[in-house]
Amino acid sequence: MILSTVCTAFFALDVFGDIVLGRDFPNENIHNIFELFVVILSLGAFIFHIRELNLFFKHHHKINDQMRVASGEFAEVIGALFDEWKLTPAEKDVAIFLIKGMSFSEIALARKAKEGTVKAQSNAVYRKANVKGRHELLALFLDELLSDVSVK
Repeated sequence: MILSTVCTAFFALDVFGDIVLGRDFPNENIHNIFELFVVILSLGAFIFHIRELNLFFKHHHKINDQMRVASGEFAEVIGALFDEWKLTPAEKDVAIFLIKGMSFSEIALARKAKEGTVKAQSNAVYRKANVKGRHELLALFLDELLSDVSVK
Protein backbone atom coordinates (compact mmCIF):
# COMPACT_ATOMS: atom_id res chain seq x y z
CA MET A 1 0.00 0.00 0.00
CA ILE A 2 2.88 2.34 0.76
CA LEU A 3 4.44 1.52 -2.61
CA SER A 4 1.11 2.22 -4.31
CA THR A 5 0.90 5.59 -2.57
CA VAL A 6 4.48 6.54 -3.47
CA CYS A 7 4.03 5.50 -7.12
CA THR A 8 0.75 7.38 -7.42
CA ALA A 9 2.29 10.53 -5.93
CA PHE A 10 5.41 10.25 -8.11
CA PHE A 11 3.53 9.83 -11.37
CA ALA A 12 0.97 12.49 -10.46
CA LEU A 13 3.76 14.99 -9.77
CA ASP A 14 5.52 13.94 -12.98
CA VAL A 15 2.37 14.46 -15.08
CA PHE A 16 1.73 17.78 -13.32
CA GLY A 17 5.30 18.88 -14.02
CA ASP A 18 5.13 17.84 -17.67
CA ILE A 19 1.85 19.67 -18.26
CA VAL A 20 2.51 22.82 -16.21
CA LEU A 21 6.21 23.22 -16.98
CA GLY A 22 5.64 22.19 -20.57
CA ARG A 23 8.69 20.00 -20.95
CA ASP A 24 9.52 19.58 -24.58
CA PHE A 25 10.25 16.12 -25.92
CA PRO A 26 9.12 14.03 -28.91
CA ASN A 27 5.64 12.47 -28.74
CA GLU A 28 4.79 14.63 -25.72
CA ASN A 29 1.04 13.97 -25.90
CA ILE A 30 1.48 10.18 -26.01
CA HIS A 31 3.91 10.43 -23.07
CA ASN A 32 1.49 12.56 -21.01
CA ILE A 33 -1.46 10.30 -21.81
CA PHE A 34 0.55 7.22 -20.79
CA GLU A 35 1.65 8.83 -17.52
CA LEU A 36 -1.90 9.99 -16.80
CA PHE A 37 -3.10 6.42 -17.44
CA VAL A 38 -0.49 5.11 -14.98
CA VAL A 39 -1.62 7.67 -12.38
CA ILE A 40 -5.25 6.60 -12.78
CA LEU A 41 -4.31 2.91 -12.47
CA SER A 42 -2.15 3.64 -9.41
CA LEU A 43 -4.94 5.63 -7.82
CA GLY A 44 -7.36 2.77 -8.53
CA ALA A 45 -4.95 0.30 -6.91
CA PHE A 46 -4.61 2.59 -3.90
CA ILE A 47 -8.40 2.85 -3.50
CA PHE A 48 -8.71 -0.94 -3.92
CA HIS A 49 -6.12 -1.51 -1.18
CA ILE A 50 -7.87 0.89 1.19
CA ARG A 51 -11.18 -0.89 0.56
CA GLU A 52 -9.64 -4.33 1.12
CA LEU A 53 -7.98 -3.14 4.32
CA ASN A 54 -11.31 -1.83 5.62
CA LEU A 55 -13.01 -5.15 4.79
CA PHE A 56 -10.21 -7.02 6.56
CA PHE A 57 -10.59 -4.92 9.72
CA LYS A 58 -14.39 -5.33 9.71
CA HIS A 59 -13.98 -9.10 9.38
CA HIS A 60 -11.33 -9.11 12.11
CA HIS A 61 -13.61 -7.20 14.52
CA LYS A 62 -16.54 -9.49 13.70
CA ILE A 63 -14.46 -12.59 14.49
CA ASN A 64 -13.18 -11.01 17.71
CA ASP A 65 -16.77 -10.28 18.76
CA GLN A 66 -17.79 -13.86 17.98
CA MET A 67 -14.85 -15.19 20.00
CA ARG A 68 -15.84 -13.03 22.97
CA VAL A 69 -19.40 -14.35 22.80
CA ALA A 70 -18.21 -17.95 22.46
CA SER A 71 -15.78 -17.49 25.33
CA GLY A 72 -18.53 -16.09 27.54
CA GLU A 73 -20.89 -18.92 26.63
CA PHE A 74 -18.18 -21.50 27.32
CA ALA A 75 -17.56 -19.92 30.72
CA GLU A 76 -21.29 -20.25 31.43
CA VAL A 77 -21.21 -23.93 30.41
CA ILE A 78 -18.24 -24.54 32.71
CA GLY A 79 -20.00 -22.76 35.57
CA ALA A 80 -23.20 -24.75 35.02
CA LEU A 81 -21.32 -28.06 35.06
CA PHE A 82 -19.44 -27.05 38.20
CA ASP A 83 -22.76 -26.22 39.88
CA GLU A 84 -24.27 -29.50 38.68
CA TRP A 85 -21.33 -31.40 40.17
CA LYS A 86 -21.66 -29.35 43.39
CA LEU A 87 -17.98 -28.39 43.46
CA THR A 88 -16.71 -26.29 46.34
CA PRO A 89 -15.09 -22.94 45.48
CA ALA A 90 -11.63 -24.49 46.01
CA GLU A 91 -12.52 -27.44 43.76
CA LYS A 92 -13.77 -25.02 41.09
CA ASP A 93 -10.43 -23.20 41.17
CA VAL A 94 -8.51 -26.46 40.93
CA ALA A 95 -10.75 -27.67 38.08
CA ILE A 96 -10.12 -24.47 36.11
CA PHE A 97 -6.37 -24.86 36.59
CA LEU A 98 -6.59 -28.51 35.52
CA ILE A 99 -8.49 -27.53 32.37
CA LYS A 100 -5.79 -24.95 31.63
CA GLY A 101 -3.24 -27.76 31.80
CA MET A 102 -1.35 -26.70 34.91
CA SER A 103 0.56 -29.30 36.94
CA PHE A 104 -0.27 -30.05 40.57
CA SER A 105 2.79 -28.12 41.73
CA GLU A 106 1.83 -25.10 39.60
CA ILE A 107 -1.72 -25.20 40.96
CA ALA A 108 -0.42 -25.49 44.52
CA LEU A 109 1.82 -22.48 43.96
CA ALA A 110 -0.99 -20.44 42.37
CA ARG A 111 -3.43 -21.31 45.17
CA LYS A 112 -0.83 -21.04 47.95
CA ALA A 113 -1.72 -24.58 49.03
CA LYS A 114 0.15 -27.82 49.47
CA GLU A 115 0.48 -30.18 46.55
CA GLY A 116 -1.22 -32.95 48.53
CA THR A 117 -4.24 -30.70 49.08
CA VAL A 118 -4.41 -29.96 45.35
CA LYS A 119 -4.24 -33.69 44.53
CA ALA A 120 -7.07 -34.41 46.99
CA GLN A 121 -9.18 -31.60 45.50
CA SER A 122 -8.41 -32.88 41.98
CA ASN A 123 -9.57 -36.36 42.94
CA ALA A 124 -12.77 -34.86 44.37
CA VAL A 125 -13.34 -33.02 41.08
CA TYR A 126 -12.77 -36.23 39.07
CA ARG A 127 -15.12 -38.20 41.33
CA LYS A 128 -17.90 -35.57 41.19
CA ALA A 129 -17.50 -35.23 37.40
CA ASN A 130 -17.55 -39.02 37.08
CA VAL A 131 -14.26 -39.13 35.15
CA LYS A 132 -11.05 -41.08 35.71
CA GLY A 133 -8.60 -38.21 35.42
CA ARG A 134 -7.48 -34.93 33.91
CA HIS A 135 -7.74 -36.12 30.30
CA GLU A 136 -11.34 -37.25 30.64
CA LEU A 137 -12.19 -33.99 32.44
CA LEU A 138 -10.70 -31.99 29.59
CA ALA A 139 -12.51 -34.21 27.07
CA LEU A 140 -15.83 -33.35 28.73
CA PHE A 141 -15.24 -29.66 28.13
CA LEU A 142 -13.91 -30.17 24.62
CA ASP A 143 -17.06 -32.14 23.81
CA GLU A 144 -19.15 -29.22 25.07
CA LEU A 145 -17.06 -26.73 23.11
CA LEU A 146 -17.23 -28.74 19.90
CA SER A 147 -20.83 -29.95 20.24
CA ASP A 148 -22.02 -27.74 17.36
CA VAL A 149 -19.10 -28.59 15.06
CA SER A 150 -19.97 -31.12 12.37
CA VAL A 151 -17.40 -33.52 10.99
CA LYS A 152 -17.48 -34.24 7.26
